[in-house]
Amino acid sequence: MANTLTVLAATRNGEAVLGQTLTAFAAAERPEMPWQMVVVDNGSTDTTRNILDEHAARLPLRVVAHPTPGKNAALNAALEACDGDLIVIVDDDVLPDRNFLRAWSRYLNERTEHALLGGRIAPYFEVPPPGWLLKDRRHYALMFGERDLPEGPTEPGEIYGGNMAVRRSVFDSGFRFDDAIGPNRDNPNYRMGSETEFLRRVGRSGATAWFAQQPLVHHIVRERQWSERAWIDRAYRNGLGRAHLMLKEGRQMRPPQVTLADRLAALSPFAAHRLPALSALHLARGFADEIAATKPK
Repeated sequence: MANTLTVLAATRNGEAVLGQTLTAFAAAERPEMPWQMVVVDNGSTDTTRNILDEHAARLPLRVVAHPTPGKNAALNAALEACDGDLIVIVDDDVLPDRNFLRAWSRYLNERTEHALLGGRIAPYFEVPPPGWLLKDRRHYALMFGERDLPEGPTEPGEIYGGNMAVRRSVFDSGFRFDDAIGPNRDNPNYRMGSETEFLRRVGRSGATAWFAQQPLVHHIVRERQWSERAWIDRAYRNGLGRAHLMLKEGRQMRPPQVTLADRLAALSPFAAHRLPALSALHLARGFADEIAATKPK
């Protein structure tokens, strides 16, 4: 089917946010060409399937069941169900801008020399975050996946997975997501960076990337996502992923540094000091653990 657009997402136990996401897609302005939405149910045990069924009449929705654990394995399993020449990959907790589908549809026949495209991501807070976090732009972007670059060429690794598009030709040539990385219900300490690994691997084959300003999603952020536990877990998984990518790509990378100031700040009663310091400590711990796990016994 020529000149079509597919929106692809994977979900597992997404009942807290999935309904909002599907409602927002149903309210989005329709593109001028056919489009479809493919959602992979990755072994949900909550009301996710009921939510998908409830929205089937409002969306050109196709549901793929793939109970084998792992987001990347689920995405790979759904590719055969994707008819689009441009496959837009989003998360199950994003709210697309009303112009989202029309904005992406323009790239079916524009910037065709670029096989990889990224779009904007802005946080949508269910509960307002503390003021100090709004001012800490580096951690704000790291914790909530914010992405906003100028329209134009970019490095593949600068695209974020919550709003990215891949031309079908990439998958037709054999590329798939690495199912050893990324969210997995059987492994809470999974390696982060699955989209980055995929994009950089495709980029090394000669494919180029473009950042598109108009396609915008709002990432739903719940209060628990800036708890101390969330900072620690995310930093540790990020460390695992950084080391994994370094080893897989045969690169040399300086291990994340932890200063005395970080160690002291990790004991602070003030979250503005303690949480970034804990992030630095556990990023380094994850990096070291991944390196150690690869060494011969």
